Amino acid sequence: MSDAESIQEPIHVVLVPGADALVFNEDIAAAQQRGAQVWPVIYGPPTGHPIDDCEAYYQSVSQRITVIVDEIRASSPAPLIFAFGRNLGGSILAYHAAQKNDFRALVMIGVIPELTTFRRHGAHQSATTFRQRLAESGELARIEDLEHLDMTTSLKSYPADQCLIQVGERDDYMDERAFDAFRALEARFPTEWLDDVHAMVEPDTLARRWTFIEALVN
Repeated sequence: MSDAESIQEPIHVVLVPGADALVFNEDIAAAQQRGAQVWPVIYGPPTGHPIDDCEAYYQSVSQRITVIVDEIRASSPAPLIFAFGRNLGGSILAYHAAQKNDFRALVMIGVIPELTTFRRHGAHQSATTFRQRLAESGELARIEDLEHLDMTTSLKSYPADQCLIQVGERDDYMDERAFDAFRALEARFPTEWLDDVHAMVEPDTLARRWTFIEALVN
């Protein structure tokens, strides 16, 4: 049976991209090949204070996710709804899923597992810029106030068989601290260590996402 024939039920995928809003056409093409429909969540980069306004930002994107889920449910009598979260979008998706049981399962793609750790210690330019902004106002220690928004925190009570985590071994956003967090998550969740970069669109990476979904719906 081909990939395109392997899923018989109508599938909907809510795709929560990173703050750069890149939805990756490869994801959309892979879904369409299998008769599934992708619903991108469009949102802008964070605004306001990086600590005080962060949860409100997560909540605003979560509300956008809710609107799309409601639209899907209105368009189909019994939709099977999955969600893909990319980078920051994965952290926000985990935050949403901790509060609402909207999805059959989640797929986390290139998600930094603990943004607080990344922002506190990461060498990537986005992490150093975040630290510099807080250091200028004497608030660097407040990064820890965001721990409750980390993916590792949000997924603590999520069903173990309903979340696939895909890790790119060549993802330049990840460091050993991130890999340690993934190893801890691996004790509970299906976790794939893949020869891929941050975009996570190698053909094998894409196919594995759909193998996970097929196992849940067939």
